[in-house]
Amino acid sequence: MVSKVVKVLCPFCGSDKISKNGHNKTGKQVYNCNNKECNHRNFIEQYTHKAYLPEVRNQVLKMTVDGTGTRATGRILGISKDTVTAILKKQKTGLGK
Repeated sequence: MVSKVVKVLCPFCGSDKISKNGHNKTGKQVYNCNNKECNHRNFIEQYTHKAYLPEVRNQVLKMTVDGTGTRATGRILGISKDTVTAILKKQKTGLGK
């Protein structure tokens, strides 16, 4: 029997210091980032919804700084305008400061 070794990297910091951390409700493997400088601890290798991807979340923030509205941002990225609003509300740092 041949086993396939897959190297998992943290999508937030790119670190390979990763450990398994159980499964979520849908049965997907949850990983824990053990990098001390990384602000995120848990992540999933393959997300079900597009809005959970770190790249999409970063793109929402960049588009907001550029002055793009929430409806236009949602339309361009293929996510709901309500999801765009929720992402912006969850941000800890102020964008206009």
